[in-house]
Amino acid sequence: MTGFRRRPDGPTAADTHGPPAARWAVRGRPLSSYLAEALGSAWLVLAALTAVSLTMRTDGAYLSSWPLLPRLAVVGVSVGGAVAVFALTPPGKESGAHLNPAISLFMALRGALGAADLIAYGVFQMAGSVLGVLLARTLWGERVAEVRYGLIQPGAGWDDPVAVTLGESLSTAVLLGVLAAMTSRPRPRSTPWVLGAVVAALITSTGSRTGAAFNPARNFGPHLVSGDYHLFWAYMLAPLAGAAVAASVPALLGARRAWTHRVCCAHDIHRYHLRPPRSRHRLPTSSR
Repeated sequence: MTGFRRRPDGPTAADTHGPPAARWAVRGRPLSSYLAEALGSAWLVLAALTAVSLTMRTDGAYLSSWPLLPRLAVVGVSVGGAVAVFALTPPGKESGAHLNPAISLFMALRGALGAADLIAYGVFQMAGSVLGVLLARTLWGERVAEVRYGLIQPGAGWDDPVAVTLGESLSTAVLLGVLAAMTSRPRPRSTPWVLGAVVAALITSTGSRTGAAFNPARNFGPHLVSGDYHLFWAYMLAPLAGAAVAASVPALLGARRAWTHRVCCAHDIHRYHLRPPRSRHRLPTSSR
């Protein structure tokens, strides 16, 4: 990223909705795409910490008196729903709503995202994670500090770094396997909800074991703000390893490129259907 330049006004071959407004761009991509990733990551972390502050307290207040599985389900639905909702917003559609460096790495390995975009997405996602923690602290005060700023750690008996690494890598590979199927060709706008449901299911089923992060940005802010770096490297690197595994499977099957880098590909559908739909009524012709 060497600097900013103005993107000229006017329609492009990839835009069928009229001429876009001029926007600041970094190496051809609008800066607003990177800012959208920061905003979305902050939104995800805020939703996660809000749910954790209600369910994982030690004093039995709010929902923390429930059994562990329903509490994990509340956290899972909150995080999965936050991902799906943001993917359907204009910022989410512009950036692709990755909100996860592992997803960005997966898209880069599949040929749908450039190296410069991969680095920029990761930096802005991490910054958004810190912002999300600070927003949660501002809104909920000591309730967030009491749950260690939502820091994800393994459950009892799962504090082995190898177990955490393997579990987080496998969870990430499962999530990205679904994403690979959903982005292999145009899909309806239910795609974000499918991925949100997968996120919720993974958090509910694996949260009591490995902690269910499968997202370096999800745990980066809590690690940094809390100052607790226990298993930091595992939660940062394991999802990236899972992304590399998930990207290698489609390549082995002959699918070398992803069709889109967006989680919600409603805009890309117009690019896919190059031919306009046929009119049902024949236009009148003038005879001479």
